[in-house]
Amino acid sequence: MFDAVRLSLSWMTVLPVAGPGRPVGPGPSEAGRAMTALPVVGLVCGVLATATAHGAHVLGAGSVLSGVVGIAAVLALTRAMHVDALADTADGLGSYAGPERALEIMRSGTMGPMGGAVLVLVLLAEVAALGALVASGAWLAPIAAFVLSRCLPVVQLRRGIPAATTSGFGALVAGSQSRPAVVAVGLICAAAGAGLAGSGGTVAWWAPFIGAAIGLALYAAAAGFARHAVRRLGGVNGDILGAGIEAGTAAALVIAVILA
Repeated sequence: MFDAVRLSLSWMTVLPVAGPGRPVGPGPSEAGRAMTALPVVGLVCGVLATATAHGAHVLGAGSVLSGVVGIAAVLALTRAMHVDALADTADGLGSYAGPERALEIMRSGTMGPMGGAVLVLVLLAEVAALGALVASGAWLAPIAAFVLSRCLPVVQLRRGIPAATTSGFGALVAGSQSRPAVVAVGLICAAAGAGLAGSGGTVAWWAPFIGAAIGLALYAAAAGFARHAVRRLGGVNGDILGAGIEAGTAAALVIAVILA
């Protein structure tokens, strides 16, 4: 499992770690285990975002600027790959073009108005929500939000969901998650959802249960998004996974503010 965590971190962050050495790169089994380990990557991202945002707040930054610092730290850690995927996905699916043309738009590397608008709105939501949580003194809730969002690709990669193309990251990891892995990570997602209620103030006894239910609802929504990708694109790819992570982060942070 340690090798899977290292490989996942090497794929999803700029941390100087390396996965198991293979002259031709990881095979499907190693790639699948690395994707199962994604919640650990979420934990790293969540700790970084929360710590840097709190640090900025202690130094006198307002809530919004503290949120900017925290989200910027995660963007630097992850090379902003998920926000890029979010914009590409919004442009591709928003084009209402056929599968081949939609995939071509997603691969083009240029950002259209749909992608730009979605990107701005999602980042604004993340910044505002993280800033509000930090201002309330919350530590657990923002960390839980990042863990939750990194659970979502696992259900999108369950067996039976094909890749949109025969090459690329999606082709390597699509269909790699067994039923036990999907269930286990689903339980982590529910636990992270319960953690969304961990604000800096007094938590109502029922709030963690609501949070857990919301976590499972987001997990189910991610599964539905994967099925939509199959209908529109023929399967999932790296952009679909990254878009789910980024949108899931924003949704979880906003929900944490509401539950606070």
